[in-house]
Amino acid sequence: MKPMCSAALLATLFAAPASAQDAPSDTETGETLPLIQGPAIVQYIEAPYPEEAQNLGFEAIVVMEISLDEEGLVQGVEVTGPAGHGFDEAAVDAVLEMTFSPALTEEGPVPVIFEFEYGFVLQPAEVEEGTQAPPPINFEGDIREMGTRKPIEGGQVVIEGTDLVGTTDAEGHYEIRGVPLGDQTVRLLHTGHVATESVLEFVDGEATVARLWLRSEAYRDNEVVAVYNRKEEEVTRRTLVIDEIKRIPGTFGDPVKVIQTLPGAARTPFGTGLLVIRGSNPEDSGVYIDGIRIPIIYHLTGTTSVLSPELIESVDYLPGGYGVQYGRSMGGVVDIKTRTDFSDQGKVVWGTDILDSQLYYEGKIGKKKKHGLAVGARRSYIDAFLPAFTKGSGFILKPRYWDYQLKHVPELDNGRTLSTFIYGFDDVLEVSTPDDFAQGSDQDTQGDIKTQYSSHRVLMQYHQPIGDKFAFDITPSVGFDGSSLGLGGAFSLDSSNVLAVVRASLPYTANEHLEIEPGLDMWAAQWQFKFVSAIRITDLDDPLAEREGISFDGRGDIWSPDPYLKVKWRPLSDPDRWLIIPGIRFNTFAVRTAGEVAGESTGYAVSTSVDPRVLTRFQAHDNVALKAASGYYHQPPQPNEMIGVGVQADVGHERSLSTSVGFEHRISDALHYDVDLFYKKMDDLILYDESWTGFGTNPFFNGGDGRAYGMELILRHEHTGRFFGWVSYTLSKAARKDTPLCDPTEVNTGFEYLAGTGPCWYPFDFDQTHIFSAQGGYDLPLDFGISAQVQLVTGNPASEFNAGIYDVDGDFYNGFSVGDYNDDRLPPFFQTSLRFDRLWTFKRWQLSTYVDLINVVRGVNPEFVQYNYDYSESAYVRGLPFIPNIGLEANFWL
Repeated sequence: MKPMCSAALLATLFAAPASAQDAPSDTETGETLPLIQGPAIVQYIEAPYPEEAQNLGFEAIVVMEISLDEEGLVQGVEVTGPAGHGFDEAAVDAVLEMTFSPALTEEGPVPVIFEFEYGFVLQPAEVEEGTQAPPPINFEGDIREMGTRKPIEGGQVVIEGTDLVGTTDAEGHYEIRGVPLGDQTVRLLHTGHVATESVLEFVDGEATVARLWLRSEAYRDNEVVAVYNRKEEEVTRRTLVIDEIKRIPGTFGDPVKVIQTLPGAARTPFGTGLLVIRGSNPEDSGVYIDGIRIPIIYHLTGTTSVLSPELIESVDYLPGGYGVQYGRSMGGVVDIKTRTDFSDQGKVVWGTDILDSQLYYEGKIGKKKKHGLAVGARRSYIDAFLPAFTKGSGFILKPRYWDYQLKHVPELDNGRTLSTFIYGFDDVLEVSTPDDFAQGSDQDTQGDIKTQYSSHRVLMQYHQPIGDKFAFDITPSVGFDGSSLGLGGAFSLDSSNVLAVVRASLPYTANEHLEIEPGLDMWAAQWQFKFVSAIRITDLDDPLAEREGISFDGRGDIWSPDPYLKVKWRPLSDPDRWLIIPGIRFNTFAVRTAGEVAGESTGYAVSTSVDPRVLTRFQAHDNVALKAASGYYHQPPQPNEMIGVGVQADVGHERSLSTSVGFEHRISDALHYDVDLFYKKMDDLILYDESWTGFGTNPFFNGGDGRAYGMELILRHEHTGRFFGWVSYTLSKAARKDTPLCDPTEVNTGFEYLAGTGPCWYPFDFDQTHIFSAQGGYDLPLDFGISAQVQLVTGNPASEFNAGIYDVDGDFYNGFSVGDYNDDRLPPFFQTSLRFDRLWTFKRWQLSTYVDLINVVRGVNPEFVQYNYDYSESAYVRGLPFIPNIGLEANFWL
């Protein structure tokens, strides 16, 4: 039979993954984003076999680098592995005519450069038409990815030693005719997967049907935790990959925990998860889920957030300089977006460690798979283990928590989207002392402390395009929050809130240079509380007094309809070069109280304010971006500050003027850093009136001042190759001044006024001059990994008691300090944690195992100072001890 030639594709997108070609990157920041899908062949062109090589009986593989644009069109071909004899020229000419699907990042198609192999294999000449029927299909099946079981499109099934090649379709299916009988070596090839070989037996008269498996080169998630989002248009972006976060020791696999490793966030006692951002009180920062504010983001242990990590799409951490769509906060903002895109293929996740266990499902349901569904639940059992690690500390902690989530996303048409999300959690924290530990001399004030907090929300999100330029977005929500605090049988405080929230906006896009967005952030609540005490507080000083129990309650409602207007203006011809976002927010806060404490209601007490803000971002160079923000931020009183005792409360908004400037610089594809300078002036802070006389007066008033300023730096090495990591550093100062309580003769100079120094100023309770955090990981062979974290933080301010003064009437000692408030400081905090993990991949599921050695090396790490009964001796109450956390997570694809 006369030989003839044909070109067969032996390997596509093989050996090296696609890499950036001055891209992929965010067009505003220049920051490289990971590929979520590589290019694939759409139209294959067969090259003519070089005549000289055919006559000589030569076969060859030509290795080349192909440059694709964002439309998948070939822009250039460079031969990196020449074969000679005319093969190189023929392969290049064929590839130049081929078309590919583009590579994708989370922001869409991008240009790439990737390695490609084009193979030339001699085959027998075809018989003349009609002399013989084509051989039957005797080999078919599909190719799936190990672990995820996803079908692989564009995979190559090569029968070694022949010219037979099959290519899989969108369902992963392949068919090959005329495979020779006997044992044959089958080779599988596909972009981003490890090439594999297996031997199959082919029998005369039988068709071989086989499901084949390919292992991904990387299973790690590439979802992003970001601060700068193109849609939100804030000015600061700090991007981290979710898989990197999960592998950092101490995060317990929770993406939200990463916030405590980023610049601007101060360390809080015992890792409780309080948000202390840029010198603001914990209650000054707002936490949102899909744009709806929630009371807390972490369980009371501070170890995990109140959401399943599997349901989190992104976490926007905004330490300052955020737009007018966020209000009622002077500190930072954390906005968690939950996922809305679920694959047709269902997935079940089961995870467990020393803290808790969780079960999670996601997928699409219905006959046509048009309903996305996610369900998750978690329950802790840390209360059974933690007492073993706190022995000798003088107290016993027993936390317990559970949470649940349900999300439904139906598929709509005409650009409309709709989702319903239900979530809730319940936390209990018990603090007790050993039986042989004396809490005090007064039996009526002894007992275990129990705190319980619960929250539940139902929210919907609806998006409706209106023509080409308008859109309508609305998010209504209802919820319930409850809390209780008790001390043995002596005291109890129970409170509850019923809330209704509506967020709506009507964005208008005039052109690519101008967008206008009017919006409404409306919040309403009804609250109530009840306080019960076995004794009157005033009776504590008199051991001979006849003690009588007391109780009182309070209730009220709150309205806060805040409209806002935001403009996005791009003044240059290149709209991605410069962005200016002016905005204004009108704040209204109306509260009405009633009950035994406030007396009969006399109407609403109303406080109003206006927040003008402006944000800007300028792309000075491909690798350098400048940014700035300034504006006013008003915050209403906290619930406990709104209660007038026998009279209507009259406290108003607290205020902050916040300004920041900074820049971002990408040094290389892997290395970049971000620097911010910030200054925050706070006034009208709410204070407790130490001269409060009791019933008929207000215990709180506006009158305090605050300052916070500093520098934030983050240096990040992206997960290129085997290493990833980031270093964050914050240099800051935060101070407070209770102005009405100061000596009027003590006057601050201009600099002291701006800097928060001089007479009457004192360090903020969480003032931490230096906050350093370094964390990173390294991929070892065989899917092993190792990671570490080091933290070094200045100790919190403290007030030292120099002696104890004996109270004869009360029969106890009062602490006495000769210094000013917070004029001392606790020793620095230092800790090092390690993590070892491995990913096990099976055909139908994956198992991730890990060991976290939390606080494997730690300093003294005092959180508080504990004094003996007469204040003659003291000792530090140390932070969390060494905790070995062993866990696993199993993923099953249905």
